[in-house]
Amino acid sequence: MTTSKITQTSISDSLADAAEDHALVSVPEHDRQSGWRLALSPVSVATALVIFAMAGFTVVLAGFSIGLFVGLLIAVLAFTLSKALGNMAFATGVSSTITSRFFGFGLRGSSIGSIIFAFMILGFLAIESALLYEGTLLMLDLDDTWTTRIVIYGLLTLLWISLAIFGLKIALNASGFMTIITLLVTVYLIVQIYVIQGANPMEVLTYDGVVPGGFVPKFEAAFGVMGATAGTIALVTTDFARYARSRKDVTILSLAGPIVQNLLMVVLGALVMIGGMPAVIDYILARNAGMSPGEAAEAGSTFIMENTGAFFVIFAGWIGFITIYASQAKAQAINAYSGSLSLVNLIDALTGWKPGRASMVVAGNIIALLMIAGGILGHFTQYLAYLGTMTFTMCGIMIADYYFVRRAKYTRATHKIENWNWAGLLTMALSSAVGFILMATGVWALGFLASLALSLIIYPVLRRMLPEGTWTKFASEEQALEEAA
Repeated sequence: MTTSKITQTSISDSLADAAEDHALVSVPEHDRQSGWRLALSPVSVATALVIFAMAGFTVVLAGFSIGLFVGLLIAVLAFTLSKALGNMAFATGVSSTITSRFFGFGLRGSSIGSIIFAFMILGFLAIESALLYEGTLLMLDLDDTWTTRIVIYGLLTLLWISLAIFGLKIALNASGFMTIITLLVTVYLIVQIYVIQGANPMEVLTYDGVVPGGFVPKFEAAFGVMGATAGTIALVTTDFARYARSRKDVTILSLAGPIVQNLLMVVLGALVMIGGMPAVIDYILARNAGMSPGEAAEAGSTFIMENTGAFFVIFAGWIGFITIYASQAKAQAINAYSGSLSLVNLIDALTGWKPGRASMVVAGNIIALLMIAGGILGHFTQYLAYLGTMTFTMCGIMIADYYFVRRAKYTRATHKIENWNWAGLLTMALSSAVGFILMATGVWALGFLASLALSLIIYPVLRRMLPEGTWTKFASEEQALEEAA
């Protein structure tokens, strides 16, 4: 009986530890892992349904050659941000939003970064569930009723919670398995299009895009679609870099997401989306009597972004249905996982209450459901660049603090943490505002890049004008982590 009780207690403690997953404390050395294994996390996000759509849509807009060139540039940018932030998380051993306590924002100020990142990552959680729902309706020929919504979204939410609630190990295991399935069925789709159906791949490789004009308008259109995600993939990478064993592992981890998302997915997305477009055009013509083929082609390009799950089902039936579920299960596990880390820091930073990470997984999924109810599928992509402005600014502030102000010098014993880093918060407001204005007024569609550049310039200046301790109190790193322990 005693042995049984001890065993049950040990299992219970192990499950509790797995659920918490060092959410508010530094990851110990014995839990560190290789960069190759950790790379499954950003790769899972990079091969999600919405990324598939964005990558394919990039080529639809700008053409294959410009789309791939833009993908290369964004991959370099995303790797640079991921590596810079990853080294910081490796040093502190904590997630991206907890790391922002130490560099750029302060203990309480890190709540701002948590709100930004949580809204972005939970937005992806919501929109990808919505895309999956649309594909499920079409595949199973279901009506969009409240009963259908409750059942399907309820089951999807329970799945995302179960994959994310027990921490890194389950999330990575699910990611590895589902990534293999996603890539295999994608290859099958490409064979089906270009070998069995006889489509000409050169039509994709020489595709010129629907955006009129020369290089500049096509470049801006392509960068506007994919570029804003660079900050998000960098922050997701940072959440997992805390588990890295060495800086070499951080490099491997930092390369994985940007390469897959911005190069591999542009190629695969273009081959599948453009190659499968005739089937979608036929589907649209069949459902819209009197529509011309040209109008159907134009509607089809929009259909890729707004109904990606249905796109795969229309083109490939059950194989497409398997594709969307395999691509989503792994990505949603990581989205829910990273979202929970942000929410944990948000609650702790603002109130001092230490919520369990498992409860924040549930809370994050509830927030995603509310976003879906608010119609995020029709609006999220429109505001992606604006959200990207804030994630880019957040990344820039943290990098400027660590590398420019502190010269990459960090020691646990001497590091101090402010409650509010006003230099960082003011930089966030100024840099983000400039990016918003540039995009909203149509002056520059890539205003989020201006926000990144400004944050790197403005923060060191404001930090000199508002040195540590200005208008706030200090807490040592040990105190901050003890408060969070």
